[in-house]
Amino acid sequence: MNLSLYRILTGLILAACTISFSAQEKQYNFNQDKSQLSLIVEKENTKMLVVNTVNTKGRGLPLREAKLYTLGIEADTVGVWSVLPTKENVWKLSFNIPDAKGFFIGFDQFYLPEGSCLYVYEKSNLKSAIVYKHDDNPKGGPYSIENLKGDNVVLEYVAPEGVEKPKLHISDLGYKYLDEQGNPISGFNSAANSCMINVNCPENNFWKNQKKGVVHFRVKRNPGANAYLCSGTLVNNTSEDKTPYILTAYHCFEYMSETAISGSEFFFEYETPECEMDTVRPNYKYHKGAIPLVLNPVDDGSDGALIKLSEPIPDDWDVYYNGWDRTNDGASVTGGAVIHHPLGDVKKISLYNKPLTSGKWEDEAPNGTHWIIDYLKGATEGGSSGAPLFNQDGYIVGTLTGGDNKCSNPTGTDYYGKFWYHWDQYPDEDLHMSKYLDPNNTGVTRLKGLNAVKTEEPEPGTQPELVAYIESDVLHVYAKDILKKVRVADLFGRIIYSATSDINSSVLDIPVSSWRGGVYILSVDITGRSTKSVKVLK
Repeated sequence: MNLSLYRILTGLILAACTISFSAQEKQYNFNQDKSQLSLIVEKENTKMLVVNTVNTKGRGLPLREAKLYTLGIEADTVGVWSVLPTKENVWKLSFNIPDAKGFFIGFDQFYLPEGSCLYVYEKSNLKSAIVYKHDDNPKGGPYSIENLKGDNVVLEYVAPEGVEKPKLHISDLGYKYLDEQGNPISGFNSAANSCMINVNCPENNFWKNQKKGVVHFRVKRNPGANAYLCSGTLVNNTSEDKTPYILTAYHCFEYMSETAISGSEFFFEYETPECEMDTVRPNYKYHKGAIPLVLNPVDDGSDGALIKLSEPIPDDWDVYYNGWDRTNDGASVTGGAVIHHPLGDVKKISLYNKPLTSGKWEDEAPNGTHWIIDYLKGATEGGSSGAPLFNQDGYIVGTLTGGDNKCSNPTGTDYYGKFWYHWDQYPDEDLHMSKYLDPNNTGVTRLKGLNAVKTEEPEPGTQPELVAYIESDVLHVYAKDILKKVRVADLFGRIIYSATSDINSSVLDIPVSSWRGGVYILSVDITGRSTKSVKVLK
């Protein structure tokens, strides 16, 4: 569809929705002193809605996350102010959200003066408080408080005497849908992601640059409707000027107007710092606002979308503009990774180790719009849509449309819109990404990624197939594919360690505290590759 026609049609849709919404009554009320806001929750069968939602990835639809309730409240006009004996000024507002298991609070303006704090906690559990400070959103503007749970949550602002008042304008609240077990369908530490690999687990040893470009984002179709989740990535262009282009899937924005897309919210660094999941909510960097540039349809195209953030990324954000490979050569791919946010959870990585098969998503689409893959380890879910598919050299070759793969069906296949097709294959030249990602018409077919800061990690394509070293009495072994056999011998040829089955991983940790100091020979058989040997020193 021509982008200008798309914008006209979706603009008419949005206008109709807005007119309908404006006639609705307020979706909340206050107690007498306005110290508590109570949401008027619509009596709808959320479980039925969720049952229809959990399979959206298989149909190429974004994950429906939450019902939106418009608030439009200025903090100065609600809540209660008080002064502590220590002369600190305190403002407090409670939220009564009936039967909520999960929700988020959106702000049009969120500015905390230096020296102040905003505590957000369940009323019955002060120890659960999340603490926000000036540095969380130093320039003010839009923001979102994520991963809230419980049906009675308190916002409590505390500032020393003489500090200016905060600027807090609450725009909306997202009431999360539940799965069949009664848990929020999306968010941190989702139970449905049991097979997923956190992006900072050892399996990410080869992908430390790439993961810094991947984002989790939310779109809001129109006021008072629903919020949806997808994944995407920053992408480099041949000018290498750090233009904040985001590459993702078209279907994340289907039927949305340009105005609605402009309100998209992006979460950077939404990950746990360690491999193991814990109960501490992840930190994140937040941006709101985007401009749609290319929307390549899913029905008769490759389901690619290129948008640009409304403002440059701050210089102190440690991000990576991922590189790409626009050739159409799946046979040359030997494996790679997918980095994504399944069910809106923290960043995960899934690995594959086979050449890419060419296919298509829709029957009426031309042949060769998509790559078809299955995974060696990990999976994808709703919310992973738009995630980048990397080849063995760390270059983007596709973006996730959907498929049958998930933790409950790990052998299912997924379909990725080809970056080759996104580039310049769609009949409508207005929907070619080439004019943005190669503005100087260099004609290059591959472009390396760009680190926003100087601490650059080596790219997967420049790293050896096997990395091994001893640290803290543990021999760490990393391979690009599954380890089949592992043997360690001393310089006299005596076998010190041997594993020949049930490794089923590309990483292995071997305790070495009982080994004597000296040089050892590590030999491994790797799936699809020849035997490799390296020396390690204890």
